[in-house]
Amino acid sequence: MAGWGLWIFALFGLALAQGPEKRRTGNVCHADMDCPDNAFCRQSSYCVCKDGFVYAAVNSTHKGCLKEARMGEECVQHIQCHSTMGVHSECADSVCACAPNAHLEDDRCYETAVIGERCVVDQNCFLGEHGTERQAFCVRGYCTCQLQYSPRDNGTRCVRDATLGEECEDELQCAAPNFSFKTHQIQDFYNFICVRDATLGEECEDELQCAGVGLQCRGTCRCRDNWVAHQETNSCVESVKALNDPCVYDVQCDGLSGAKDAPSPGAALCLGGACTCAYSAHAAGTPQHCWHRRRPGQECRRDEECVSEEDEPGYCLSGRCTCKTCSPDERDFGSGAATMNPPYLATAVLFIAAILRH
Repeated sequence: MAGWGLWIFALFGLALAQGPEKRRTGNVCHADMDCPDNAFCRQSSYCVCKDGFVYAAVNSTHKGCLKEARMGEECVQHIQCHSTMGVHSECADSVCACAPNAHLEDDRCYETAVIGERCVVDQNCFLGEHGTERQAFCVRGYCTCQLQYSPRDNGTRCVRDATLGEECEDELQCAAPNFSFKTHQIQDFYNFICVRDATLGEECEDELQCAGVGLQCRGTCRCRDNWVAHQETNSCVESVKALNDPCVYDVQCDGLSGAKDAPSPGAALCLGGACTCAYSAHAAGTPQHCWHRRRPGQECRRDEECVSEEDEPGYCLSGRCTCKTCSPDERDFGSGAATMNPPYLATAVLFIAAILRH
């Protein structure tokens, strides 16, 4: 049975190496028939929802693969809307819609910001209606009017700067053209000199130059403490602090994989919208983190890694896992132990384990 266990964990490791899998279920499988409806068995190892489906709670007692939904389509859980319309959508009254503080643009929901408020992308800057020409843009993390336009009505609209002889609403509109930076927070200039916005990993002069949420300037734009870099979007996302807390990307759960002095890469993943231990890992410690399982006789660095074949907690002794109720033999210690004089190493470990039992 121990051999089968190692083979299963090897399969789990292969599955984890395939990268983030947003549609994974919690089921282990050998064939498609082992998986829930609308899911299939990947690599005879774990179940994955089919394209166009997401893994979520069907009701209070059952989880399954639910169909993705778009604006106005029927839904059961928020994640059905999130998968097509982004995290600022929601399932309200059983249909997908944008959240109250968001709006729809290009078939996705974006958090709404007016002129002078924080933003991430141009689509955040929404002034109430979609015209043929965008009037507001996200510049260095703040919504600003386009060139030759100035904000009005608490940032809810932009009006074109007027020159001599042109119609105007007030004196502010009769300002020097091309200077939409004249209002605070939204200027597109730095010390009256144009500087290029810097993104993650690029050189910067100060934090104002780093365009994006969660960035700070340390010679180059880097993620702030408790934020991590998401390579696919070249942006910073906030780290998740506890198991079962909500997440969007696997990288948000990295801080829950082992510990700083003993990392356990890939032990925590974003499954079903929450940080959860991977199939080859278990939760241990206070507060709980995820650790890849180490069986008696295998190398270890921390007690939390060690569990018996019956998944009882073990401990790390001289760099090898053992437990109070198990008796590892020479084979548990690999070929290194076989090269030593008669099995003194195994005998020593058994002797120590016997002492600790009593």
